[in-house]
Amino acid sequence: MKQWQIQIVLLSLCCSVFFSSISANSYLINESETASTDFYFVHLTDTHILNRIFDRHELSKTRFSTVINTVVSFDTKPAFIVITGDLVEWGGNGWLGALNYQTMLDCLYEQEGQLFADAAYTIPVYTTPGNHDYCFHRDIRNYHTYIDPNHIDDKDRYVITYDDVSLFFMDSGPNYYADLSILFDWHGQGLSDEDIAWLDTKLCNCSSVHKIILMHHPAVGEPDDLFIENRTEFVALCETYAIDLVLTGHTHRSKIYDYDLNEYPNAVMNCSQYPPLYVQTDDCKQGIHYRNISVVHNDVWLEECVEIENAGIIFLSTPMAIRELKQH
Repeated sequence: MKQWQIQIVLLSLCCSVFFSSISANSYLINESETASTDFYFVHLTDTHILNRIFDRHELSKTRFSTVINTVVSFDTKPAFIVITGDLVEWGGNGWLGALNYQTMLDCLYEQEGQLFADAAYTIPVYTTPGNHDYCFHRDIRNYHTYIDPNHIDDKDRYVITYDDVSLFFMDSGPNYYADLSILFDWHGQGLSDEDIAWLDTKLCNCSSVHKIILMHHPAVGEPDDLFIENRTEFVALCETYAIDLVLTGHTHRSKIYDYDLNEYPNAVMNCSQYPPLYVQTDDCKQGIHYRNISVVHNDVWLEECVEIENAGIIFLSTPMAIRELKQH
């Protein structure tokens, strides 16, 4: 074979490898070239946990403990886990909701008021409430008692900064009941004027390169899924401050939109190449899902929403970034 033919063959092989990695929704991370500040975290949502009194086979607890144990078992550990609401099927302020939260805590660890996914207390778990956490009394007293007693006075608004990424946690409220014509669309009540002022101030004073907002209800997407109050003002802030991602749940679907309602596929995306993305991660109720968000070489990568296969609870899935770290 002539030299030019060999070169063409080698080039073809290289292209094949490259495009096969793209089709597998992965990107390459060479561990020897990975910066010390590179990390990833895991997004979970809508775990809807029930106590065994209401869930005789403890399926909801099994789903949650499975995704937690799967994430903790990765060779490269996440920096933290975030859960964006509907932690339990109902929370409220009564003893029934308290039992649901206690069941959730059976799967986690606590140290000095902070929840962790692992017994070594190295993977913090950060949360924000959802509409089911308010049910049935439009009250999240149990959520504050069992899950997050630290942000009651802050109305569940807080910021976590990890290296050069700041995460803004907000509460998009209980079900919206003010308009009876959309009562059964299960909109979130939304954000108060005080919430918007808080977010504006925090974003204005934030020096981090990357900014991610987390809440339960989507701000952009299908009309029936969105929160109501101050949604336009919220989206304006996201666009003004060039937010990388708004991570939500609620819909029990995996969807990615921009402000203009352009929908993106469930694939690995470098957020620096896109406008602010409004992301819905699928639930841990009907299935067992998670999504990785990786910070690699100072770029934020949104990874695909992964379902852990469960036929008698058999788990075969590993995040893309982790697979690449293992390979390289």
